[in-house]
Amino acid sequence: MLEKKINQARKIKRDLSYWLDDTKRSLLQPFFSQDFINQKELRIVGLKRSGNHAIITWLRRHYQERVWHLNDVAPGRNPYRHLYEHYSRPALKQEADGNFSQKKCLIYNYENYTFESIINSLLEKKHDLYLGKSQIRYDLLILRDPYNTFASILQGQINDNNFSYLHTLPKNKKTITELWLDYAKEFLGETNYLQHKKVTINYNQWTTSEQYRNNISEQLGLDFCDAGFDIVKNYGGGSSFQGTDFDQQASKMDVLNRWQKFIDDEEYRKMLNDEIREYSQKIFGHIEGTEGLIN
Repeated sequence: MLEKKINQARKIKRDLSYWLDDTKRSLLQPFFSQDFINQKELRIVGLKRSGNHAIITWLRRHYQERVWHLNDVAPGRNPYRHLYEHYSRPALKQEADGNFSQKKCLIYNYENYTFESIINSLLEKKHDLYLGKSQIRYDLLILRDPYNTFASILQGQINDNNFSYLHTLPKNKKTITELWLDYAKEFLGETNYLQHKKVTINYNQWTTSEQYRNNISEQLGLDFCDAGFDIVKNYGGGSSFQGTDFDQQASKMDVLNRWQKFIDDEEYRKMLNDEIREYSQKIFGHIEGTEGLIN
């Protein structure tokens, strides 16, 4: 109990310090240079185990220069500050304090969050304060078919002995099934939360078609480069099924048939329903063999 109170007091003190710092910087901001800090900013939204890091690694390899990637940031918070609390790296502290370095490309990603929490009006007002001014901003939405997404999530749960994804996710008050549907509706344009230059990425097509990857590069104003396509980074342990065993040869992984391992798994089947099948069909077409997964 005492330790909990001490931690709460520390958090209050920290948040007050952040508020004072933001207030001071907001007042002084008009007196500083309004030059662009980020030539290109990519805000990426996706569910865990949907190929987010494979695509981010591929995007970063389009550049010879360093590309800043802020991984798994929290909505409504200064991304640099959030990561500095976890990793205490001086470079993150410098950026968190507003001493920005010039960047050709800044990438940051949100995983397993609702659009309502990501599209935060207060954070948008403080965008330049937290990240620096960007010349062009993109919103990338990554979606993988539900059958393989849920299979990879459950396999990751087995690996990590994690909580059941059938239950409500603490940070969203939604299940992973409900979130997948929200993302599918945004992908199809039935909702329009992502207001910057929106690029939707069908992970299934990204893994199988070089032309599709080329098209994504064009949409982002990048000269096509496939050098990062076969890399498997260790984010989240790499692949749920094979870790980083296929680093440098990721294209050999059978990422579109993960669902077959869970055909008879009751928890897996409970994650699927008619609405999931309908939206999957609209985006990914028919996936042979999945017909009997939904009763």
